[in-house]
Amino acid sequence: MESWIRQEYDIEAERMKKNGRYYTFLYKHQYYTVIPVYGRSEAELEELQKMSNYLISKGDMTVASFVQTKSGKLVAYRNEQPIVIVRTPLLPYARNISVGRELAKFHQRGRTCPLPLVHCRRIGQWKELWGKRVDQMEEFWKNKIAMGMETMFDRLLIESFPYYLALAENAIQYVADTELDEEPFGIDYATFCHERIPNSGWVEGKEQKLPTDWVYDHCARDLAEWVRYLYVKKGHHSVGEIRQFFRDYERQTPLSPFAWRLVYARLLFPLHYFECVEGYYMSDDEREKQQYVHMLQSIIARSREHEQFLASFMDIVGLSSRHLSLPKVEWLSYSLSR
Repeated sequence: MESWIRQEYDIEAERMKKNGRYYTFLYKHQYYTVIPVYGRSEAELEELQKMSNYLISKGDMTVASFVQTKSGKLVAYRNEQPIVIVRTPLLPYARNISVGRELAKFHQRGRTCPLPLVHCRRIGQWKELWGKRVDQMEEFWKNKIAMGMETMFDRLLIESFPYYLALAENAIQYVADTELDEEPFGIDYATFCHERIPNSGWVEGKEQKLPTDWVYDHCARDLAEWVRYLYVKKGHHSVGEIRQFFRDYERQTPLSPFAWRLVYARLLFPLHYFECVEGYYMSDDEREKQQYVHMLQSIIARSREHEQFLASFMDIVGLSSRHLSLPKVEWLSYSLSR
């Protein structure tokens, strides 16, 4: 890879190593990261470059900037794989404030961006994107039923899908009701978000902020996905951490009723289930497939606990004491009495 980088970028890759998700190297006191970008269009990458430049202009030294090839392009191809390289000054990245507070600052800066962002835009699209994903999964599920069960995972999918389909439909309806019932405030403007914030190493102090991780969306996306990550990882032991996360965020940026309802809608959508199923059937690695089997078994086994978490979310984050309420999903409320 070093010779390819020299050829495409005229950069000498010193001490190249795999660091977390990507290969990294040093060159002239700069820290470089090599990132495959399957699924990202040129138009999206150009917008991500503008977003990155904007944050850097606002003084955020933890944001990586794109490096152009010798021919002035953002994307280079190695063995037909599209790749970008980003860089940051060689500064140790150690977060000295909480995830909640740093995320709030990141969202504040992104919310004031005057650039027209179209290709990375996801705000207002959740219902359509989720609906499409649900329809595709339902079609796949029906085909599996018709073909018969070949593996343990097939059986788990066939038996569990109707439950998670209902949960997903509740989430889509919750977004629709929110858009009808609540008036958005300034905080509800689109901002820079992460496609999946738990995948971004900066939250654990492991890497800089990589623009290839971003989309342009409502801040509720990041808030809900970080809560989901904490809950899936730690179960009911995550309650204190979730409460503190929102306290830290709201010290910087208080959330509107509209934002709270979008957070809850996104938590209702069983994204961890969908990603597990998709991951299994996309994988060719037997060890990885076995991990997905265990993951799905765990998700299903914890479904009652998950219901209770969703039903008590308002109390977990302290909304009741602030005279804020979220519309209840009635069938979830029954799980608290069981």
